[in-house]
Amino acid sequence: MFETLNQHPGIFIPARKECRYFSCTPGEFAGPGPQYANNVTRTLEEYRDLFKKAVPGQLCGDISPDYLYYYQNAVPKILNETNAQIPIIIVLRNPIDRAYSSYLYHVRDGREKLSFEDALNAEEERQAANWAWGWFYVDGGLYAQQVKAYTDNFERVLLLLFEQDIVTGQAAEKILNFLNLDSLPEGLGNLQTNTSGYPKNRLLHQVTTRVLGDELIVRKIKDALKMTPFYVASKRIYRKILEANLKKADMAPKTRQMLKEKFQADVALLEEHTELCVRKFWTDFW
Repeated sequence: MFETLNQHPGIFIPARKECRYFSCTPGEFAGPGPQYANNVTRTLEEYRDLFKKAVPGQLCGDISPDYLYYYQNAVPKILNETNAQIPIIIVLRNPIDRAYSSYLYHVRDGREKLSFEDALNAEEERQAANWAWGWFYVDGGLYAQQVKAYTDNFERVLLLLFEQDIVTGQAAEKILNFLNLDSLPEGLGNLQTNTSGYPKNRLLHQVTTRVLGDELIVRKIKDALKMTPFYVASKRIYRKILEANLKKADMAPKTRQMLKEKFQADVALLEEHTELCVRKFWTDFW
């Protein structure tokens, strides 16, 4: 959604994704590769500085998924510094698939060394050791209370489902309608990023993720490309290279069943709170 919405002339999203200003995390997480999670925007001045390149008339916002997980911090801070009319957009995915995708994301980056099942068993230990929320493959998918905190406190909340809206390419148009903005200009469309999986060729994977994934290198490349008509095409080329070197492995049926049992009650609560028929798209929970 970051890459897609950032193409709209009426929207400004800072180049730094996941600034984590409203989640109020201490930025002192343990675990492998914590530098990214520990990169937190701490002050209002730092946060405002992220938007200094916005032009008059643009709607400004940031995309930080941890605002949902750390709702107990984020909701009061957003209300205190903005108001109850601020538009909130939440994208939810089948929590079983989200858990596995999050796991594969860490595998892809070379940080997750355990099997999926062992990583699930290690979750409580990781929580106790103060790892970042992205490692909580089960706890991160218990959406009901997280979502309710936003729908109870904000008047404008748009709930989207990954399976219904992101996969089908409908999300951008729904968001633009929600924000009272025109459709994306002709020729611009949805960009798919953050593909995950097991690397087939580890050397190629290291080049694409560690070299091209280096923040300083990428920032310089992006700044140069954004001045040319080739920016969108370059994103697609990078995605194709990365996808070609990743393979998917199905989750073990017993693991999927175990996760279904863990999430079943929470999914029912989510439907009750939101009146979203999520089980129509999350067929595990029929």
